[in-house]
Amino acid sequence: MLEEKHSKTRRQQPLMNWLKAGIEALLYSSVFISLCAFGLTVETYLLTGLDVSLPMAGFVFLATLFTYNTSSLQRIWRGWRTSGAEQPWSIRYQRVLALVDLLSLISAVVLFFLYGLQINLWFVLVLALISVGYTVPLARGRFKPFRSVPLLKVFLIALVWSAVTVLFPLIDAAVQLDGSVILLWLRPCLFILVLALLVDIRDYTYDRRTRTLTFPGLLGEHYTRFLSLGLLLLYLLLVLLTEEGAILLSLVVASLVAGLIVWHASEEKPRIYYALLADGAMLIHFAFVYLAVS
Repeated sequence: MLEEKHSKTRRQQPLMNWLKAGIEALLYSSVFISLCAFGLTVETYLLTGLDVSLPMAGFVFLATLFTYNTSSLQRIWRGWRTSGAEQPWSIRYQRVLALVDLLSLISAVVLFFLYGLQINLWFVLVLALISVGYTVPLARGRFKPFRSVPLLKVFLIALVWSAVTVLFPLIDAAVQLDGSVILLWLRPCLFILVLALLVDIRDYTYDRRTRTLTFPGLLGEHYTRFLSLGLLLLYLLLVLLTEEGAILLSLVVASLVAGLIVWHASEEKPRIYYALLADGAMLIHFAFVYLAVS
């Protein structure tokens, strides 16, 4: 009996290893976070009653994939090498990620011109520079990455994400940017800001070591969580004022899920908590809206 149990365990081990490797690849290759951007873009179409543009959603997916893997391309460009199984996943597979980065950039450019996406190219380039400059110095030796600017990190994340997932599809659909659109943009901006503060909590030790002032460094981890929850309440207030029916219910439930994720966030949580749950809150948000309009 004991021998059969050990045999079953041995058979299950390769499957668990493959599953773990698959989850790591999905999360740390930035495919998962790019799917979140894809979902929020589709959500914008659903909330406004517009026909979903898959080319636009695909462009946002590819642009996000490029942005989040740019650091790997930078390391390859500088000839930075490493070895050893104990290195983080993104370091061990930096050559693969650099290739993914190049392919995603080329694919995004092809998609943009092939389908004639109606977004001002300068607007796209400015957001691209902000996104790349977040982690990669735009002028080596002269400027620091934007994430090193005191207290700026979370606002850049919220601004770029909300602009790309809300304004891009609406501009492409020739929707007039009036007060209702501003409110529609402000809601995800607040929601992303709620989640971005969790990134500050996650990176607290690293930011302290690099002497980068963030909200946990200014307020402490405990009060940063309360700030995040306060912003979530403000987001809920906007939702209550602008939505009704099934969509209102879906957004309230998605906010409660996000609130639980924020409440349990701490510096001690493993990185996978933030990669899977904090980022995944965006995908949950999209899923509830999709169910509400289906």
